[in-house]
Amino acid sequence: TRLPRARVSPGSTTRASNAVPLGIRVAMSYASNHAANGDGKILGEMEELVDASMKFTRVLKRKGVSQATLQVAVRARPLSRKEMSNGARTITKLVDERCVVVLDPDEDANESTVPGVPKPLKRKEVAAGVRKKERRYVFDAAYDGEATNESVYAGTVLPHIAGVLRGTNATVFAYGATGSGKTHTMVGNQHDPGLMVLSLRDVFRFIASDGGEKDYKVECSYTEVYNELVYDLLVPNSPALELREDPERGPMVSGLTHVAVDDENAIFELLRKGNARRKTEETGANAVSSRSHAVLEIWVTRTDRNHYCKAYTTGKLALVDLAGAERASETNNRGHQLRDGANINRSLLSLANCINALGKRKKKGFVFVPFRDSKLTRILKDGLCGNSRTVMVATVSGSSHQYEHTVNTLKYADRAKEIKTHVHENRGTVETHIAEYQRMIDALQEERRELRAEVDRLKGGGGGGDGGQVGGPSKGFVAAVNGGRGRESGGGGGGGG
Repeated sequence: TRLPRARVSPGSTTRASNAVPLGIRVAMSYASNHAANGDGKILGEMEELVDASMKFTRVLKRKGVSQATLQVAVRARPLSRKEMSNGARTITKLVDERCVVVLDPDEDANESTVPGVPKPLKRKEVAAGVRKKERRYVFDAAYDGEATNESVYAGTVLPHIAGVLRGTNATVFAYGATGSGKTHTMVGNQHDPGLMVLSLRDVFRFIASDGGEKDYKVECSYTEVYNELVYDLLVPNSPALELREDPERGPMVSGLTHVAVDDENAIFELLRKGNARRKTEETGANAVSSRSHAVLEIWVTRTDRNHYCKAYTTGKLALVDLAGAERASETNNRGHQLRDGANINRSLLSLANCINALGKRKKKGFVFVPFRDSKLTRILKDGLCGNSRTVMVATVSGSSHQYEHTVNTLKYADRAKEIKTHVHENRGTVETHIAEYQRMIDALQEERRELRAEVDRLKGGGGGGDGGQVGGPSKGFVAAVNGGRGRESGGGGGGGG
């Protein structure tokens, strides 16, 4: 069979072994060991799995598509003054740059199982010395309360900015409970700008450092989803807009304003105005609570300069600031605030269901994903399973009073690590634009009128006789094209005729 022949000895590093993914090599070794024990059924199943995986990978490479895993980072905010006055303590600890531990909120911090801290009492332990409420998670990156937005940006979003200028899509969204620091992470403030501001800054810096060999066009739009209605934040008193499906570009908002910007200051001003129009209110859980989901989209189109058959690439950067999940018993909301909170929870529940379904695809094959349950999930469809490199920033509170919200957020973030996206560059080739064709046609028609007028003038001023009528205009036309010795040449032609 093929599987035993694909085995590689532990000490050898061949070209064939490096071409096969590590997971498939492990499966091949596992199947070969069982084959040695006479288990032919497992060998056949693993052989089919390897063949299907390799075939799928080859098809993607032929189409210029690369498979990417959703990148997940977690950020724990420090305790607020209100939480410290209420007796809360920090329960989130970073073991290293990727591992975060959520401690048991009912126990003293001195009895933690984190390395370097005394071991807890036996009566508080379960199997293998693990606390009943203690949780450990490993993500692509983890940040504590001392991390700035600049450090979070450098480890999550910055590596994808250059790809957007080359024509790939990228999506960044913050997910977490209300008051966990999502808006601070995405928008920030004057002293600590958020991921939106830093991303826009580096887009124009990358364009400026390109050397002027390409032409760039940058457009932006800013929308919000409030009570399952979509509004344009770049237009004062915007009416509700319709969300439609485009066969090529995916979900699109009909009537949405796309503003062309030339520098970072212009787009920062648009972002400031959009944030001022966004709906925020004070609740019992957060003094400045976002009551809507905000989506900032940046399109960067790069074209060849001074080339008739122009090649272009279009990349999209989507930055999403989600509203936080909340409980009515904690926020003490009444009236329209209670209705807003219910709509926020409904859309976030749809997002959680989509994350759960996409995470199960790896184990169960085809699974229905309920994207159409909410307009938020329809907007994020490409970012979750389509053509995009996606970064999820899970924001949590380090307070012991927010233990359940913290664990729920990290649980969904852990499931999101299984989501796969298929990324390819958005390339195209277009000849001179229709407007440029029209300009060329107008110029040729004007030249034709001038030459026609010159011919008529030569006909009227040429010599006599039929030969003059024929030979004079013909030579006069040639003379007019070559520089304008019309009358003399025409007369000479007429005489010659």
